[in-house]
Amino acid sequence: MLLDALLATLHHLAVFGLVAMLIAELVLLDCVPSGQRLRLLARLDATYGALALVVIVAGALRLVFGAKGWAFYVHNPFFWMKLGAFGLVGVLSVRPTRTVLRWRRQSTLPDAMAVHALRPWLLAQLGLLALMPLLAALMARGLGH
Repeated sequence: MLLDALLATLHHLAVFGLVAMLIAELVLLDCVPSGQRLRLLARLDATYGALALVVIVAGALRLVFGAKGWAFYVHNPFFWMKLGAFGLVGVLSVRPTRTVLRWRRQSTLPDAMAVHALRPWLLAQLGLLALMPLLAALMARGLGH
């Protein structure tokens, strides 16, 4: 039971971290970043990726070692919706990550239009992440069985 609680805590903290990184990236993309802000943006994006990996690993460990076990989740459509939403967040994160990496390699800073074009991608990720607590709550209460 303690392991389940620790894994759940790690899983939730990592998700909260994802949201924090996305909001920090949005703040940095409020204007054309300077060289220093661009380096910070790249570090935030790398941290975002690392936290996404922690979410996946902690979630997988909860499936295997958690109190409810795989059998509870496998037949629950809310589990699969939650997993699908997280997968879509991952797909939506590819373009901003590639763009930030490209900006870092270039010798000039991006223009305002290029910076503004990334914001909808981050907002879409935030929107999907905001849906996940609802899916998790429905799933945890056994709805969908």
